[in-house]
Amino acid sequence: PMCNLYLQDRRGDKTTPRWRGVTLLHEMKARGIPVAVASDNTRDPFYAYGDLDMLEVYRMATRILHFDHPVGDWPQAVTSTPAKVMRLDGFGTLAAGGAADFVVFKGRSWTELLSRPESDRIVVRDGRAIERQLPDYAELDDLMVG
Repeated sequence: PMCNLYLQDRRGDKTTPRWRGVTLLHEMKARGIPVAVASDNTRDPFYAYGDLDMLEVYRMATRILHFDHPVGDWPQAVTSTPAKVMRLDGFGTLAAGGAADFVVFKGRSWTELLSRPESDRIVVRDGRAIERQLPDYAELDDLMVG
């Protein structure tokens, strides 16, 4: 949702955007349609502010699409539902005997988790914590060459 909201209603006349729509996700879900959210929020010519962070995508979706009060099963919109839609068995959930790939955050509740970026998270891949230091921006320069 972030990149699309950024791009919508850019008229070039220095006015405040007025036409920023989102689709009817609550209504779709109520009708049994699988709902997933994602973003192409990568630092590219269309949206120069992204970092491929799914927590940020979920934080923004919560604010933009009202995925709150109660939270319910909306976190599945960025975890198990997209994995099911893409037929990626074993992804998007934690299960005994499954892949030991997950992220540990300090937030103790949904409101704490969504109130700040949680940049001190621990990413676990194959059961081991991986490097926590973000890459220097200079290491990402090749990604911006188009």
